[in-house]
Amino acid sequence: MMHMISIIKTSDFNVKLKATIHSSGRLGFTADTAVNLNLSDDTFVKFAKDNENENELFMIFVAEKDEDTFKVVKSGKYYYLPTTAMFQSFGYDFKKYNIMFDMVRMSDYDEIVNGKVYKLNKRVLMRKAKQS
Repeated sequence: MMHMISIIKTSDFNVKLKATIHSSGRLGFTADTAVNLNLSDDTFVKFAKDNENENELFMIFVAEKDEDTFKVVKSGKYYYLPTTAMFQSFGYDFKKYNIMFDMVRMSDYDEIVNGKVYKLNKRVLMRKAKQS
């Protein structure tokens, strides 16, 4: 008996969803990420931490605004979240370090939190010194 195989579509893995904390503390999205997530001025986001591992951060895209949401802001052709105070409270040194997140879809949590959940995998690099 012959086993069936399925070709894995590279298109499922080509789009890398990313967000970066700007030196101002705002969380900015790459252009590809903004398109893929269909970001607009009507997009609302919540953040969550894992109860057992405080370093695990999640971003949840929700349909409606409430007291726990951040509103996506459009500036030119870029989108960002006004997250400065939150990241400061986490102790993130976004002035000294370039802090980026690879966003990984976690659809298993969607129903629990009533939104689209992404795990934020943090990468930290030293910021390049500005040329004078």
